[in-house]
Amino acid sequence: MLLTLPVLLCIAVMQGCKKTNDKKAVTIVNRLDKDVTFDLYSSKEDYASGADLLMRTVIPAGDNKVFPGNNFEEGATYYMDWYTEDYYYNNWFNDNFPVTGNRVKIAPREGDNTYYLEPAYHGQGRNAFLQGAGTQTSWIAVGAYLYSDATGYTNQWNNIKADERFRRVIVRKNFIAEYTYKLQSGETVTDNIEFMVHQAEVPYIEFRPANGGTGNMVGGKLPTAAPPDYKSNAIDTVMALFPDNEYYFMMVRQQ
Repeated sequence: MLLTLPVLLCIAVMQGCKKTNDKKAVTIVNRLDKDVTFDLYSSKEDYASGADLLMRTVIPAGDNKVFPGNNFEEGATYYMDWYTEDYYYNNWFNDNFPVTGNRVKIAPREGDNTYYLEPAYHGQGRNAFLQGAGTQTSWIAVGAYLYSDATGYTNQWNNIKADERFRRVIVRKNFIAEYTYKLQSGETVTDNIEFMVHQAEVPYIEFRPANGGTGNMVGGKLPTAAPPDYKSNAIDTVMALFPDNEYYFMMVRQQ
């Protein structure tokens, strides 16, 4: 009996033929030209802490991985964490701001269970704020500046009180920053502020405080670099504008 070409192909890739019968199977498509490590967690707490990993696999460049549907509970939400070896390409971007496609949270269901790892998700944000594989970093202020296009950065560190100089930020993988500072009275205040990770080449997170106001922590432009561009590739030093202050604080990563 002669076998047709489609049958021969089906035998050669039996795994692929079987997966078409599993309508609940979850497919992860790697659209990058680099290998990607794909991790999956069952809760946002596990995702944020890196604990209780459900599965880990490496998906080759331009390839895909199919997970049988019985690995997933119907109606459940999962949290994916993917990255290249150097963490330049990664999905550490918020889901709760308008985006196209799934970044971290996925809720597979029949007919909607294919997810794409996109090359557009890249930048130095994860390397700066999570040190790649980490779950948080701590930053302290070492300088305070005013900035304008006309004058560039002007150092104000000696013009503010010692208590006002104290600024510490803990940036966490769960998109919450712990911001600790001192008032002019010397009172220490700690605020937990949601932030948005911007899809940018330079490290860039934007504070989104619940009570209003704006602020950010941004790299790529430092007073210690040459004017007028002040261009810098450093990922262990950024400039921070906090919701309660007009100064740009130079922040250095502690860990």
